[in-house]
Amino acid sequence: MLALSYRAVFIGLLLSAVSILWIHQASLVQAPGNVYAPVYLLAVPPVPAVFCLILLVALVPLSGRLLRRRFSNRELGVVYMLLVIAIPPTTFGIIQMLIPFVANPLYFQTAQDNLLEISEAMPKWFHPHDPDVVRQMYEGSDDGSVPWKPWLYPLTMWTVFMTLLFATGLCLVSLFRKQWVERERLRFPLLFIPMSIVEKEAPGSRTSFFRNPLVWIALALVTIHHAFNVMHAYNPAVMALGDRYPLGQVFTERPWTAYRGLSFFHRPQMIGLAYFVSLDVLFSGWLFHLLQPTIQLLADVFGLQADAGFPFVQQQGTGAYLAMMFMLFWLARGHISQVVRKAISGDPHIDDSDEFMPYRWALFGSVGGFAAIIIWTYLIGFSPKFSIPFFAMILGFGLVYARVRAETGVPSMWAYPFNQHGLTITNLIGTAPLVRGSNITDLVMMGSFTWISRGFFTSQMGYQIENEALAHEMKISSRALPAILIITFVFGCVIAYYLNMKSYYGLGALVLHGGGARGGYSISTALTSWNSFSSAMTAHTPPNSNMNLAVAGGAAVTVLLVVLRQFWMRSPLHPLGYVAILNHGYALWGPFFVTWVLKAAIHRLGGARLYRQLMPFFLGLAMADLLLAGISRIAMAILGPDIFAGYIVHFG
Repeated sequence: MLALSYRAVFIGLLLSAVSILWIHQASLVQAPGNVYAPVYLLAVPPVPAVFCLILLVALVPLSGRLLRRRFSNRELGVVYMLLVIAIPPTTFGIIQMLIPFVANPLYFQTAQDNLLEISEAMPKWFHPHDPDVVRQMYEGSDDGSVPWKPWLYPLTMWTVFMTLLFATGLCLVSLFRKQWVERERLRFPLLFIPMSIVEKEAPGSRTSFFRNPLVWIALALVTIHHAFNVMHAYNPAVMALGDRYPLGQVFTERPWTAYRGLSFFHRPQMIGLAYFVSLDVLFSGWLFHLLQPTIQLLADVFGLQADAGFPFVQQQGTGAYLAMMFMLFWLARGHISQVVRKAISGDPHIDDSDEFMPYRWALFGSVGGFAAIIIWTYLIGFSPKFSIPFFAMILGFGLVYARVRAETGVPSMWAYPFNQHGLTITNLIGTAPLVRGSNITDLVMMGSFTWISRGFFTSQMGYQIENEALAHEMKISSRALPAILIITFVFGCVIAYYLNMKSYYGLGALVLHGGGARGGYSISTALTSWNSFSSAMTAHTPPNSNMNLAVAGGAAVTVLLVVLRQFWMRSPLHPLGYVAILNHGYALWGPFFVTWVLKAAIHRLGGARLYRQLMPFFLGLAMADLLLAGISRIAMAILGPDIFAGYIVHFG
C-alpha cells in the first residue's frame, strides 16, 4: 500500500466544487419545464466524475511539466473517489430534498390544514421560524441576497446529523469489505469504468481502452441511438427507438390488461454493465419482474377480488430487502465473528492492517453511530420504538443496496425500497400510535425524516463500498481515506448549501426545478408528503394487512432463494435478481433480458474466450451512453431548457 497523496485530495476537492456547480446549474437553475426532467440528470457514476477523470488522464503528460511529477494512477483513483462522494449531495437526493421538506409546512400552511401546527412542532433548529425568511426563499428576496444568519444554525445542525449518518454507513460497509472483496470476490462492475480510464485497458483486452476497435464500434452505435432520438424529438417522422417501448399498449382486453404497465426500456448503459453480471441474476431479474403482472392476471382469471396495488411490488421489495439485510449478516457470520474478536480483544491472529479502517473503528463506529442517531432523535422527541426501526431500515437497506451494486453493478440511485421506510411502519401499526393525545411529535418526526428515505443516503453506501474496493485494487493506503471521505461529504454539502440558497433567494425556489405554483420536483414531493401527514392527524389510517402480507411474502421468497442456493449452487434463481428487480424492475428487466439472451448465445458459441474478447464492447456501450447522453444532456440543460425539444435522457 502506498501513502495517500494530498495533492490528489486538493485536486479532487477543486474539481468537486466545479462539478457541483455544473450539476446545480443543469438540474436546478436551467432544468427543463418538465418537473421530472432534473431527476434524470444525475447518473451512476456522476457524469462530471467520469468526465473529470478522462480530462485528468489526458493531462497526465502535461502534469509532468507543470508539476514536479506526473499524476499517478493512484492519485487519479483518489480524485474519482472524492468526486463520487461530493457531487450527489447537491441534488434533489440530499440538499434539494432536505430544505423543502423542513420548510414546506410553514410556507404552504392554510386555515384548512394542520401544516402550521406541524411546523410549530418541529425543533427550532430544523429551519428558520420567521415566516418572512421562508417566504423569500420560495418567492425570491427583493435584492437576491440570502439571509444567512437565521439559516446558519439549522444548516450547521443538519450537517452534523447528516455527517453522523454518513459516517455510520461508512463504518457499516467497512465491516463487509474483506468478505465481499477478498472472500467472495464480487466483481463491482461499476468500477470497470474508472479502472479502464485510469489503467487505459479494458477488461479482457491488452489493448489501450480508447484504441480498442470494439469500444469505438460501441461508441458509434450509442451515438446513432441518441442522435435519432433527438431528431425524433424535433420531428416525429424520424424513426427512432426512443428510450422505451410500451409493450402494454397491445394488451387491451381482460385479463391481459394486467400487463398494461409493461414497458421495454432501451438503456445502453445498463446493457453494457449487465454483461458483467452472472446469467442467473439476469435470468432471475426479468423472470421475477414478468411474474408480477402474471400473478395479477391469474388472480383475475380465478375471480379473486384483488385490492388496488396488488400484488404490492414495492412492499414485496421491502420484505426482500429486510430479509436480505439479515441474510447478509448470517452468511458473513464467520467474518463478523472475527471482526468482533479483533475489535474487543485485539486478537493478534486476526490481521486488519490492510483494511479501510481498523475493525475496532468499524464495529464501534457502526454500533456507536447508530446509538448516537437514536439518542439524538430521542432528545428532539422521536420515540425509540419508531426511530430504531426507521433508521435501522435506512442503514440496513443501504447495506443491501451496496451488495446489489457490488455484485450486479446496477447504475441507479433508486434500486432500493424507495420511500418505504416510514410507510412500512405505518402499514404495520397504523398512524394512530404516532399521535399521543395532543402530542404529534412522533408524527412530525416521521414526516421530517421522510426525505432521507427518498434521498441518496442509501445509495451513497454503494459508493462507499466501491471506494473501498477501488482503494484495495489500486493499493492505496486507505487508513486516511475514511476521514478524507467524511470531509469531502461535508465539503459537498457546504458548497451545495451556498449554491442552492443563492438560487432560491435570487430566483425563487418555486420557479426552479421545472416548478410552478406548487414548486418543482422536490417542493411538490415534500408538499404531497406533508399533506398526507396532516390528514393523519385527524383521520387515522389502520394497519394494512394486505401490504404487511406482501412484506412477509417478499421476505419469505428471499430466504427460500438464499437457502436454495446454499443446497443447489447451480440454481438458476438468484436472490439478488429478485431483490433488485422488485425495487427497480420497470427499468431493469428489459436490459437484463437482452443481455441474458446475448450472454447465453456468446457462451454457447465461443465460451469464456469469446466472452472476454467482447468485454471492451459492452463496457464501451456503458461508457459511451454515460458520456454522450450525460455530458450532452447536462450541457444542453444549461444552454436552454428546450434544446432537445423535450427529449429526456434517463439514468436509472
